[in-house]
Amino acid sequence: MADKDIIYSPALDSYLEIRYDTGLSSIRFINSGKTPLKRALKASFELEEYFNGERTEFSCEPDLSNLPDFTRRVLEETRKIEYGTTITYSELARRIGSRAVRAVGSALSRNPVPIIIPCHRVVAKNSIGGFSCGVDMKLKLIELEKKHLSNNL
Repeated sequence: MADKDIIYSPALDSYLEIRYDTGLSSIRFINSGKTPLKRALKASFELEEYFNGERTEFSCEPDLSNLPDFTRRVLEETRKIEYGTTITYSELARRIGSRAVRAVGSALSRNPVPIIIPCHRVVAKNSIGGFSCGVDMKLKLIELEKKHLSNNL
């Protein structure tokens, strides 16, 4: 049976549902009508620390076993993008030894655990690019990281 938590992020003005099956299986942005649950999952604590500017890396391991190999490679490389920085889709493709920039974007759209795997840090050459949770949420996450970096300098 899956375990789940619901947390609220004031920084994003959004609720997130975190699910564990055999490992961290999904993070979803949900409607604000949900009530936060008792914090029981490691990812919930780590996400709250992230939103408060107290965490820049996550120790919980996402379960990517049900994803195609190419998608796993893209997401595993995405985890290496440093907090507060962005790279382009084409740079991410280059890092995994591919020229399939659109396929990289498609793989990112299947990210089951946004934020933990920071797909919001991947942008287009001439724009912010897309984000499965919406461009506004992507911009909020990028700004949140920049704000926390500047506060810690």
